[in-house]
Amino acid sequence: MVKRYPTLIEGDLDYFPTLMDDLHRGLVVKVYVDIVRADDRWSGAEKQIAAEMIEHLWGQKLRGSELREAATELFAQADALKWESLVAPFVRYAPLADSKAHVETIAMRLGNLVAKCDGEMFPEEEVALHTLQRDLDMALHPASSQENLAPLTSTQPNPPQSTGSGNQQQQQQQEEQTRQQAANKEPDLSREERLQQALSELEALIGLDNVKERVKSYANFLRLQQQRTNAGLSTMPISLHMNFVGNPGTGKTTVARIIGQILGALGTLKTGHVVETDRSGLVAEYAGQTGPKTNKLCESALDGVLFIDEAYSLIDQSGEDAYGREAVQTLLKRMEDNRDQLAVIIAGYSDEMEKLIRSNPGLSSRINTKIEFEDYTPVELGQIFQTMCDQNQYQLPGTARHRLLVGFQHLYDRRDRHFGNGRLARNTFEDSVRKLADRIAQVTELSESLLTNLTADDISIPDISAAELESLVKDAPPIRTACIGCNQLIRIPARSLATRIKCPKCDTVQCHQWAPLASK
Repeated sequence: MVKRYPTLIEGDLDYFPTLMDDLHRGLVVKVYVDIVRADDRWSGAEKQIAAEMIEHLWGQKLRGSELREAATELFAQADALKWESLVAPFVRYAPLADSKAHVETIAMRLGNLVAKCDGEMFPEEEVALHTLQRDLDMALHPASSQENLAPLTSTQPNPPQSTGSGNQQQQQQQEEQTRQQAANKEPDLSREERLQQALSELEALIGLDNVKERVKSYANFLRLQQQRTNAGLSTMPISLHMNFVGNPGTGKTTVARIIGQILGALGTLKTGHVVETDRSGLVAEYAGQTGPKTNKLCESALDGVLFIDEAYSLIDQSGEDAYGREAVQTLLKRMEDNRDQLAVIIAGYSDEMEKLIRSNPGLSSRINTKIEFEDYTPVELGQIFQTMCDQNQYQLPGTARHRLLVGFQHLYDRRDRHFGNGRLARNTFEDSVRKLADRIAQVTELSESLLTNLTADDISIPDISAAELESLVKDAPPIRTACIGCNQLIRIPARSLATRIKCPKCDTVQCHQWAPLASK
């Protein structure tokens, strides 16, 4: 957040990482206390977890009476911790919103660990888990985000205070641990290593084949220019500014970040950090304030990339938006004056971005690199969904994959400019996890399989009702793809996705994670 979105953070940037650490401690303590307190018992296993937790959060190894004193103190402090405050950054900051499901998953797994650590789960603990799930869900998905817009402050519990001679020893252990962490810190990567890391991150993106080729070609051109400069040869003038066009959720922001890494690794820009904004970050509410506001944002992006999403909103159709025109004119001057220190990437819908470029000759002359981002196919949406499953440790059987393909294909065939793309996959994942939570809410004996398997019945796709999705699955065309052995089309049963099958024509054994539905 500090590196890529400094303009979004309120208050002192240097304090933000400390704040997030504090919220981390508060969240862990809150989950632990809420579950342990449920049955009015503090078992030996729960004491062991408390000791491990305190050592993890504060580096203090406490046992016996010291542990009891510290735990009593934490129990008292936990009452002051509010879920809305602990998860507030994930609600108020858009770049962190993708991590909501991850936060919820980690918190629930910690809760389950605490509830089951002594070998059995009491009814009170089961109720506490359901309450925890509900409270987290309400905090992460409030009816109004305004509820989470109070100034962010530290909400961590105070570190446990132990007594006696062991305190000095613990302090020495903490200092030694800090020194060890500093000694083990990885050395800075070379520029070539940073470049290869950025290109590997680009290659790992799902789909976007055309975008990948354009960015790699762009990187090769910049590297050539750098090599000619080092050799004392003449070079062509370089325009670092770019125009990304495509529907929402197609990876434009992600690619902009990677381009920043590439520019920094090549030395074309000093740091290559990315500052992300939209109209609200450039245009002020009153006359005379837009120019200074735009200049301030450009200053924060110097030596890096300024990424402007929905840039077409700077110019309205009537052409009478004086504030928007002022922002564009200020931006054009900075693009020229700081052309060796600043890369501006504008992004938005294709038609609107074309009108924006044509509206001002300065834009068309300074931005001569255009990259088009196509919509994700149903198979690519499935792959994005699977990536989220892998990140959050969920399993996805073949029948669930088939259900996803059918639903995604239905929406893809009827898509318009508002097609959700990556956001559709993310929303589908979050809805499906919630449906899994509802399905197992009344189960007393929770196995790892129940906690991690997203079945076909769990799959919930926005804008498609359960009954409609069931009908679509029933009437869906078969899955067909090319055999890796003979390259002939083979049919894959829905349940056989992500499992080993044998080609009936050449007997090649293969496994297809995803495959397209045949055309009707």
